[in-house]
Amino acid sequence: MKNTSPPRKYSIKNIKKTPQHVVDFNFYSFEQFLKDAEHLTKSHRHDFYTFVLTVDGVGSHIIDFEEYEIKPRRLFFINYDQIHSWKLDGPIHGKIILFSKSFYNLIYTGNSDIRSDTALENLPTYVDIEEEDFSSWLSVCGHIEHEFKKSEKFSEEVTCLLLKTCVLKMERIAENSNPASSRTDHKSMLVDAFKKLVNVNFRELKTTSDYAHELSITANYLNSLVKESLGKPAGTVIRNRVILEAKRLLSHSDLSVRQISLELGFTDNSHFGKYFKKSTGLTPDTYRKNSINN
Repeated sequence: MKNTSPPRKYSIKNIKKTPQHVVDFNFYSFEQFLKDAEHLTKSHRHDFYTFVLTVDGVGSHIIDFEEYEIKPRRLFFINYDQIHSWKLDGPIHGKIILFSKSFYNLIYTGNSDIRSDTALENLPTYVDIEEEDFSSWLSVCGHIEHEFKKSEKFSEEVTCLLLKTCVLKMERIAENSNPASSRTDHKSMLVDAFKKLVNVNFRELKTTSDYAHELSITANYLNSLVKESLGKPAGTVIRNRVILEAKRLLSHSDLSVRQISLELGFTDNSHFGKYFKKSTGLTPDTYRKNSINN
């Protein structure tokens, strides 16, 4: 039987052997990163942010149970605590940037477009960079690598600013791919606030009305805003977050289904089972058995 113990959580310092002073930031070529890193093909978490820019290679990247193809000019963003692993079918070339919240906030700004608690939380899992724009991304990565290796006066500050550049550039690509997401009016601010509330409160609050109350608007208005912005009802966003956490716990913990139902705010075990099956088509026990056997 496959071990269901929790996936290991890595820091920047221990994900690979690094110099003693490396705590909040590191930079690797993909080839360098994969040396002595067989453990990273197993599901694991990070207590840091990661940018992965692929130049070429074959394989896939599994992030929170979704499998994404590795392909040229694809930029991945991995958030804190996401469960992920790699399936590599050959050599990969690219750049990997690891950085903590404290490092990103080294230079503080009140601009919500680049604050860590807003911009980074809203970045997509990946974007595909146009060929004509790719050289500018490689240039930014080159500058970051240069500052990291030189470690001169203000190198950390310059690197922090370059990271903020990456965030803005990635968000711009995402918005160009989905123009409806580029609004910065009051409506989009409400949708962003809703997403943050769901991520923090999904264990306790599970209805659109709960979140509408928190935002001081009606449930119908919140549902309309979310559907317009995200293409799905507010209730689906809430349910998806609960189910994601349930899948994480079923696949990567030794908690019983009863304990998981309590962890997710369900006082009735049968209610959790029906809730899970409605979204996945499987009972929690069946999902766990399938994940163990895969």
